[in-house]
Amino acid sequence: MMIKDIVKKLLYKERTSSQTYIDYMRKNGAKIGQRVTIFSPKTTNIDMTRPWLIDIGNDVQITEGVTILTHGYDWAVLKGVYGEILGSGGG
Repeated sequence: MMIKDIVKKLLYKERTSSQTYIDYMRKNGAKIGQRVTIFSPKTTNIDMTRPWLIDIGNDVQITEGVTILTHGYDWAVLKGVYGEILGSGGG
């Protein structure tokens, strides 16, 4: 392994490459199909708070700057309307 690759792995960890990011998500419970590519894993944000809710099919290409959430924005809307509320995280 070249020094450049070692430094990249230390800096970006699971986001070093498309494959390392996909392997990380699968290991944590996400369902990811075959032939999936994440073109820019360093700028792609996939919410891993509930990885069992992530289901990405086959032949998917995810481009730079994409955000995938495992929750909705509904709690923030309700909080704005009704004040402090407890969401699924409890706090």
